[in-house]
Amino acid sequence: MIEVQEQLKTALAHHQSGELDQAEQIYRQILESDGRQCETLYYLGTLQLQRGELERSITNFLKVVQLRPEMPDVHNNLGVAYHATGKWQEAGQSFEQAIRIHPHYERAYFNLGSLLESRGLLTEAARCYKKSYELNKENLETCQKWADVLKLTGEWRQAENIYRELLVKIPEDFNISMKLAYVLVLQRQYAEVIRLYESVLETNPEHYQILVSLSYVYELIGDGAAAVKTAQRSIQAAPDQPEGYNNLGIAFKLEHQIENACENFLKALSLRPDFSMAEFNLATMRMLQGDLAAGWQGYERRVDIDPTSRPSHLGPRWQGEPLDGKTIFLWCEQGFGDTLLFIRFAIELKKRGAAQVLLLCQTELAELLKAIPEIDLILIEGDEIPRFDYQSPLLSVPLFLKTSLKTIPVEVPFFVPELERQHYWRDALSKYEGKKVGLNWCGNLKYPRNEFRSIPLHAFLPLGEVDGVQFVSLQQVNGLEQIDPLKESWNLLQPGSEYRSEAGSFREAAALIQNLDLVITTDTAIAHLAGSLGVPVWILISKIPDWRWLLDRTDCPWYPTARLFRQEKLGDWEQVIAEVQTELKRRFRQT
Repeated sequence: MIEVQEQLKTALAHHQSGELDQAEQIYRQILESDGRQCETLYYLGTLQLQRGELERSITNFLKVVQLRPEMPDVHNNLGVAYHATGKWQEAGQSFEQAIRIHPHYERAYFNLGSLLESRGLLTEAARCYKKSYELNKENLETCQKWADVLKLTGEWRQAENIYRELLVKIPEDFNISMKLAYVLVLQRQYAEVIRLYESVLETNPEHYQILVSLSYVYELIGDGAAAVKTAQRSIQAAPDQPEGYNNLGIAFKLEHQIENACENFLKALSLRPDFSMAEFNLATMRMLQGDLAAGWQGYERRVDIDPTSRPSHLGPRWQGEPLDGKTIFLWCEQGFGDTLLFIRFAIELKKRGAAQVLLLCQTELAELLKAIPEIDLILIEGDEIPRFDYQSPLLSVPLFLKTSLKTIPVEVPFFVPELERQHYWRDALSKYEGKKVGLNWCGNLKYPRNEFRSIPLHAFLPLGEVDGVQFVSLQQVNGLEQIDPLKESWNLLQPGSEYRSEAGSFREAAALIQNLDLVITTDTAIAHLAGSLGVPVWILISKIPDWRWLLDRTDCPWYPTARLFRQEKLGDWEQVIAEVQTELKRRFRQT
């Protein structure tokens, strides 16, 4: 026995010094004499795990489990080996068993967190990383992993606090600084991000990655001149890197220098032909100019930029094949406005001969879209999907229809709200005198540039001076808190609880809008809803327009009843509201 312990001691010395061949040779010599020597089996399994001999290590760990099931380390290492072989369930069970035996086993919690993270179970992974860190607060790797997962789950403030704590302990860690900047951007704390980046540039003024990131932040706040200047600095620092040119293209777009923007997107693509962001940006720039045909192919790169747009439905992808006698399954992506804008293409496929059109849409839109006769079945997430011949994202259909500005289907209305709700709102509005004008001022607060497209309600006060008009709030979910402070300033009708303004209801909004003389709205889903219903709608467009609104035009190729009012200076809505006020007086004076 003493001889075995001496041999094992020698083998461990070799093992710890990296002399694995010598260590393995001694481990095997011991096991030849006693194949049930637990410690030796465990160390041999650990050595094999280090070498990537996973199946051999699993075999030896299982032998140890049979001989000494109360040994937590073997369960932990067995879990690591299972994880490396892709045996997720067995790995999880092994880590959990290690924790049951040793409830304060810090490494087992870490490994279980890593397993859960790899399986996309991020909330559970965060709990494990947190527990692991609480058990060993000297392990900053675990702390950082915890923050990284919190960032992915949207717990940005908590992730921010952890990154700040880490920077106190390791203030020179560049990667943690960048992660802190990232979560600050997600929380729109742009001023602090700019200060953080500029502090790094003070000591390293040619830091390419920081310059690219700083240019991006300037783009987010709409400072085109600073974005251009910073992107140009990044190109000077690294002329062979494509990100700088892509950012310069976006910055030129902010300044409405369209050809300069396209030139830089093309340069980025020459340096990296598979640069999805640059290809998407070039495509939407061409579409912004009105050349839809030149943009649809590049618009497909959205799935490489936004994982939520990535196809997740099996079945043959429709690429323009004849649909006579066929069933096509379409599914929605991105926002409500995108679905309402592109729903015309589902209708078009039916008109072109599809036997059945199935549509998987956002739950919030399902009841409304059931009013479209050309769509045979509306589905929501969780519904069983019937058999189909082809499938396609809704936003990809115009690519294969070769849609141009001249061929956009514009036969509105696309649907008609149910008569019972229309009649209800007709009667409700009949109690008020004057023309009924709906007003919508705020979009989804989570939209990255919502502050550019949304307008504070108080900015609309001059419209209240127009005689013979009863304004009706169409606002739902966001922006409602702006109503009460202005109650004494003008007569804005807020519909009752049946409008469901707090929770939101496209069904009720559509029925109400159908009874209005005019809708005035910012660039939100309400603009698309009113346009789809064929109701006159005035859309107030930021100086940084989305591609679908094109440039300069006051008419809209997507909605024949829409008129566009464009901002001349970013952030300045006064000029736009004044123009709307003038046109409002003219419109209703004529009628």
